[in-house]
Amino acid sequence: MNLHQTITVLEALASGCSPATGAMVAGESVLNERDVIRALQVAIEQLKNEPPGKQPGVKIDPEDIHEAIRLFKEHQQAASPQNLAGFFLATKAFKQEPIRVHALYGKYKDLYANGQLQDFFTAWLQDNKTEEKPWKGIDFFQQPGFNHYTATAIDQLKQQVSALGLSKRDHLVAYIQKARLHYPRSHEPWKAPEDELLWAALQQTNELSLLSDCFQRGANAIEERAKRLLYAHQNGVAKL
Repeated sequence: MNLHQTITVLEALASGCSPATGAMVAGESVLNERDVIRALQVAIEQLKNEPPGKQPGVKIDPEDIHEAIRLFKEHQQAASPQNLAGFFLATKAFKQEPIRVHALYGKYKDLYANGQLQDFFTAWLQDNKTEEKPWKGIDFFQQPGFNHYTATAIDQLKQQVSALGLSKRDHLVAYIQKARLHYPRSHEPWKAPEDELLWAALQQTNELSLLSDCFQRGANAIEERAKRLLYAHQNGVAKL
């Protein structure tokens, strides 16, 4: 049950009606007591005035939301409140296997109800109608190419990246296994230590092929993450 449905039920009760049938309740019902009616009215007003996305107790990591939206777009799935709630609660059987096996699928299933998250995402999407990818216009890789790395420095960078290890190794789905034949870090979640290495590398070169080779990821993945890092540093954004 979502917030709108909850308010509708409470309004019916406050009016002395059955939410299911619309029939008036018996005169001796507790719902006809003045204090009960007033309490229901107060609850209704508070629910109407409280932005659903800011409900106490609903805490979804924004990075998780952005990752889910990115995943949906990659697989031509609408990032609607219903789909986002279904994804994080594992209540919807998505046809695309990469969505069903993603690490975030069902992450919040033991914490929230479906209607609760639908209300949350309805408000969140409304509040985050900013430019979808503000970093898209970053032209760093369209600038004249440069590379200040020595062969020794490149080898050191490769060693540093390899030392990060992988958090996703076992029970990988087929498409990730295939991708990692070419790029060993493909589909590995980006974390702060790797971001720091990439940011430092961007000060030395804008050659995507070199960065791809060093970070063991595809050029598209490197370009996307690099643009986000550049945008964040240019605009003082604390979190990607």
